[in-house]
Amino acid sequence: MMFPHHAAIFPFAILGGLAWLAIVAGVILLAIWAVRAFPGAQSARTPAPAVESPLDVLARRFAAGEITADDFQRSRDLLRGESPKS
Repeated sequence: MMFPHHAAIFPFAILGGLAWLAIVAGVILLAIWAVRAFPGAQSARTPAPAVESPLDVLARRFAAGEITADDFQRSRDLLRGESPKS
């Protein structure tokens, strides 16, 4: 029994469709990779660093030994709106 002409081409039509699907998927993946690899895209994905309050900066400087305990207490009182203690 002879197969009709179209029956012999059918498996190749499926493979051709899958090949086009693979090509389209490859182009999409390439575009996604290119956008992510672009240097400006990194800054858009990373969250902005937390802003330190003035009291946090003061405490960090005191902990690092940049200011003395008296400077820390005087500055802390000033930042809190308290009158400086003499």
